[in-house]
Amino acid sequence: MRMRRGGIDGLLVALVAASVMVVQADLDAPPRYDGAGYAVLARSLREGRGYRAIDHPDEPRHAHFPPGYPTLLALAGTLAGPSDRAAHAASIACAAGATLAAWRWFRTMYARPAALALGLALAVNWAWTRTGSGIQSEPLFELLGCVAVLLAAARRPRDELVRGLLLGATLGAAMLTRQVGLALLAAVILDQAARGRRRTLATAIVAAGLLVAPWVAWSAAVGREGASRTQAGLLWRAAFGVAATFPEQLVFYAGRIPDQLTAPAVEFATVFGRSPKARAAAVAWAALATSIVLAGWLFALKDPRRRLAGLVGFATLGLLVVWPYTEAGRFLIPTIPCLLVGAVEGLARVARKLGLRRVRTLAARLVLLAALPYSAYAAATADLRLRGDRDPAFDAACAWLRDDAERPGPVLTRHPGEVFLRTGRQALEVETSERPGSLDADPDAIAATIRRYGVAYLVVDSDRYARAVASPLERFAADRPAAVRQVFALDVGAGSVRIFATTPPE
Repeated sequence: MRMRRGGIDGLLVALVAASVMVVQADLDAPPRYDGAGYAVLARSLREGRGYRAIDHPDEPRHAHFPPGYPTLLALAGTLAGPSDRAAHAASIACAAGATLAAWRWFRTMYARPAALALGLALAVNWAWTRTGSGIQSEPLFELLGCVAVLLAAARRPRDELVRGLLLGATLGAAMLTRQVGLALLAAVILDQAARGRRRTLATAIVAAGLLVAPWVAWSAAVGREGASRTQAGLLWRAAFGVAATFPEQLVFYAGRIPDQLTAPAVEFATVFGRSPKARAAAVAWAALATSIVLAGWLFALKDPRRRLAGLVGFATLGLLVVWPYTEAGRFLIPTIPCLLVGAVEGLARVARKLGLRRVRTLAARLVLLAALPYSAYAAATADLRLRGDRDPAFDAACAWLRDDAERPGPVLTRHPGEVFLRTGRQALEVETSERPGSLDADPDAIAATIRRYGVAYLVVDSDRYARAVASPLERFAADRPAAVRQVFALDVGAGSVRIFATTPPE
């Protein structure tokens, strides 16, 4: 009976997660932003051209995005055909699997009622499910991360060598998907050492190292060539500014932790809101909720069954507060299972002081109840949000470049991967101050890029995401009107796109 109930719980969690993701998914949406970069690399792998940025005129070897997720996209495209739907379906499968694995991990820490409540809280979580169908690396990383902690937390098997090999392979694959997986590796190493599983630990370290070593060597070689940005290179350049950015990063993530579990209320009040009172209330709520989660992680460190949740949470947060990007809190999404555990442990301690019973089950159900209102709203209004996420002006500009543009040649744009995938034209970008350690390209640098690559068109778009900075291409077009002429313009709602043809050399 126990096994049957456990199976029903797991099936329920997986079905709820997959259903909520499908309801919120736009299965025909093309890859955007980083997703376009992954898709370009997947196409290069699928076509047997190696791990190269084939959207760039030089087609350089690539070392910025690790190869895990592009490899999954390449496999999905090979098996099901290269389509956006196949990519979305692969992500949904990974995210649903991650939710099931997380529930099994919760089951190693809590009694069945509490574990089921936490599994359902994750299955309906607005941030977890919204990214679950996207063409991004999060779903695969979540799956690998949840499987890794489940393997690490499972009871001692008869063969530690097998566990070590599986654990090491999973951790290595996680680091090859998102390099923040290094924090996951560190947490697992500390946990396995504390458990005294020396053979498992040694085997896992060797297996993970062997899997990741070729990528490290590749990144080093590409970095010396200077043909591609690398994550290590970006972090090194940004390291000099860590002292100045650390407090800001810490405050940012303190506000985003409660948002991940309930609703983006703190983000709305502090970034988009205009009311000082609402902002003050949001900051107070963020301080309280984040304190409960962090305290919960500290309490979890004292219990071998829950220690891994605290270790993964603290290790990941420690890396994120020194990493120069925030991506609007997106990097926190894979830690949501750990955030849920932290919330339960923190609330359980409060409930115990109040003299309540079954405190962890009560806390888990409170966490589930807190997640439901906005999750229901997000699912009910998914169509409206998906329509808002589309960018008809940019789509029309790409269609013009594909069907009506007369001149051959590459395109200069802030979104080269998207332009390449939608038009077949190679594209490139210029340095902007959005990147750590970089300055906006000046007009002379842009003119030099145009001459070097024979750029035919400039795509100038605005405000495709909140707080977007002005494009240096827009300033170039305004400062040097003799160098370009406008050939396309479209304003649709908040979206605005213009295309400029460059002046051919005499």
